[in-house]
Formats: sequence, C-alpha cells, structure tokens
Amino acid sequence: MTDTISPVITTLTLEDIPHLIDCVRRCYGESYTNPVMYDAALLKDAIVTQKMHSIVAKLENNQIIGHCALTFDGPENCSPEAGKMMVDPDYRGHHIAELISKKRIEIAESLGLPGFWTECVTNHPYSQHEMIAFNAKETGLFIGDVPPTFAMQGLQNFSDTRMSLLAFYLPLKDRPHDIYVPTKHNEHLNALLSNLNLQRNISNLEIQGTGETILKTEIDSEDQVANISVAHIGEDLIASVTAELKKLETLKIASAYLDLPITQEAAANAYMALEDLGFFWGSWIPHYSTQGDILRLQKIYQTVNVSEIVCAREQGEEVKKFVISEWERVSKK
Repeated sequence: MTDTISPVITTLTLEDIPHLIDCVRRCYGESYTNPVMYDAALLKDAIVTQKMHSIVAKLENNQIIGHCALTFDGPENCSPEAGKMMVDPDYRGHHIAELISKKRIEIAESLGLPGFWTECVTNHPYSQHEMIAFNAKETGLFIGDVPPTFAMQGLQNFSDTRMSLLAFYLPLKDRPHDIYVPTKHNEHLNALLSNLNLQRNISNLEIQGTGETILKTEIDSEDQVANISVAHIGEDLIASVTAELKKLETLKIASAYLDLPITQEAAANAYMALEDLGFFWGSWIPHYSTQGDILRLQKIYQTVNVSEIVCAREQGEEVKKFVISEWERVSKK
C-alpha cells in the first residue's frame, strides 16, 4: 500500500481515455469482459454521446487509479447500470471506490434519474459492501453470468466455474405505477418493494398479449450471453421467443436473459408461459425504461457452482435462495 494520497475525483475527459485503458489493464490484464474498455474509439463515442457517464480518480501526473460509470442501454433506459468499477491494485485501501461512488450518485441526481442498478461480483463481498453503504438493496441474482477467464488482480478468483452477479438497486426518486406479475411472486416482490421503500400497485391480471410481439436480441460473444428485450408483449410472444432461442442455441451460449416489461397488462400471463421455455426470475429492475419496471428473466445452459456465491449480508442470502429455488423449480418442469 502507498502513502496517503488525495486523488482528484472528476468526470472522464477525452484526454483521459488512454490513462483509463492503462488502469483497466492494471486491474484486469486482458480479462475484462467488456471490450469497450480497451478501445479508445468506442470509449470516445460512449462519452461524447453520453451513453456512458464516467467518473475517475486521477493523480497529479494524470494516472487514473479508479473508475466507475453510469451506462445507458439506450434512449428508453431511465435507470442506467452503475458499473465498470475498478481500483488500481496499488491504491486499494484508500477508499477510492467510496469516493468515486459518491460522485456517481451526485451525477445521477443531477441527471434527475429515478435511480440506478448494478451487478456486484460474488467471488468476494467487497463491492457489495460498497453498494450497501449507500443504501442500495439486493433485487436479484444472475447465475453464471461471467466466464471463468475473468480475473481481478490481487483478489481471489475461481477458475472452474462461471461467476454469478448479485443485482442491487439504488433508488433516488420514485415514480409509482402499476405492475403485473404472477400471484406466486407477490410475497417476494412486496418484500423487495418494502426494502426499497418504493410504491407499486401489483396486479395479477391474467390476459393474453395482443398484436405482434416487438423484441430485439443482442449477443455478447465475449461473455457467451444473449439478451432478448421485449418492447411489446404480443399474442405471438412464445413463438417469437422460441424462434430467437433456436438461433441462439446454435451459438453455444451460456445463458439467455429476457427483459419483460411488467408495466404491460399481459406480463403476468407471459411470465408463466416463459417458464415453460425455461426462463426464471433473475432480477426486478425498477424504472428500467420510460414505461417503468422490468423483470430480467434468465435461462441457464451451463452448470454453475452456486456454493461459491458469496453474499455480504442476510438480505443477499435471501435473494440468492429465492432465485436458486426458482431455477430448480423451473428446471423440473
């Protein structure tokens, strides 16, 4: 550990980009799963278009020793992902993560965001403790999301299994609305709502979608995962998703996610039908889109050692237990 330092906590400038890439390599070598973080042109585009709001800890010589960001999935995304957190191994123990996390909240508030969500690694509890300190709450678990090649310098890594991520949400400003989920998930969702102090009217209305389903699929070949994002739940939802899965399964993916807009009246019925395709609860993400909340469902294609999932507190353990039990229940269908 170095002597006490006082880095400048600020937003990333275009001139900082080469120094950020150097920081990524010091933290992860070549194993970081998001290729954008190694590509100066892609980073410049993300900053200029404001798809990514980056916060850095910078020394007097312009060396970047810490980074985190708010990343928007698109123009419809209201609660962005808070991620890309990294601290130079030589500067851990100086509260760098805490300092840049505080700045990230300030930026989120200045943007008028309802909140943001994040995924914390589960091979250690440190990043979970950072989110808990800011009053974020556990909302889900993404099983086997990260390939075993992912490695953090100076921390324990597991090499024989894909790593899972614990989802958290930090609320800033609630926008109450109606959501539609299956009756059997009322208790769990009400507990999450209570923890986050968010207001929702939960309906278990069971109706079919109308019209044509609108969805898009994105594939992350580095992580071997795919995401199906549903914009409109139509009467042909299951046929549409089945067709997408057939294409994805030829690519030998590890897992598929499906973002279900639970503000649509057909969502509860759609959830039940999607279970028959092997999808189960991943995470509730409040205010994800301009429509409102989504449920990110998941379908797992590879074995995962869930005994290696480390949770920082009992609330995380409860969420972990719920998601794993849902996986086991749906797998037996």
